Amino acid sequence: MARGAGARLGAASPSARVAPPTSSSSSSSSSRQTSHRRVTTTRRHAPPRGASSASDAPIASWMESLADRLPPRFPDAPDTYWRGAGSPAGNPQVHGDDSILDLLHASGAFHRPRLMVDEGGARQRVMLSLRTGTRTAGHPGWTHGGLTSLLMDETAGQAFAHFVQPSRGLGVTANLTVDYASPLPTAKDLLVVAGVGKVDGRKVWIDVQVRDGPPRDDGGDDEAEKHSCAGDDDDDGEVFARGSALFVVLAKD
Repeated sequence: MARGAGARLGAASPSARVAPPTSSSSSSSSSRQTSHRRVTTTRRHAPPRGASSASDAPIASWMESLADRLPPRFPDAPDTYWRGAGSPAGNPQVHGDDSILDLLHASGAFHRPRLMVDEGGARQRVMLSLRTGTRTAGHPGWTHGGLTSLLMDETAGQAFAHFVQPSRGLGVTANLTVDYASPLPTAKDLLVVAGVGKVDGRKVWIDVQVRDGPPRDDGGDDEAEKHSCAGDDDDDGEVFARGSALFVVLAKD
């Protein structure tokens, strides 16, 4: 009997050592494998690249037309206006030797800048035409929104300096609101338009637009007063951004 019992134990022992996995264990393993496959096959697509133009392409014809029609704000430095001498009484310069525009221009952030004054119609505006650089992107091929807002603040400041500062004194930006209407490609010919919209005591609001075409000539009619001083959405060209800058005239001592 001892030998028989031993035989039975010996036969049962291998079976105990190689017992098949339970259905619960198999289900857990299968779940982990399925989860792993799901993670490794998930892919994220990058945003589409903007359609940039060649940086050495001829400038847009509308830029040449504006330059022929409108005077530069600083005739002594039409291509690097931030270095213009200006006149504290009638045409104040807002930049000094440490202007950030020198750094941006030298690094290729923008090319062929020209700051012009439009005082011939119902609206009094300042216009800055330029071409954005090829290495100014946020998303590939699209100009970084920070550069767009900088150009808007800069042009609004030039409008304040030209139309308000001679009679009211120095002012600074207190608030800048920007609505990005459409992605702006890099290496793009564009126009930043700024005009005084409202004055309330020491507060001055400047309307600003970034577009790739000029505003239409004003006819001096009352209808023009119903729209932004920077331009209308039905003007020539696409609008990439629009906004409003609030300037505050500094208190005099």
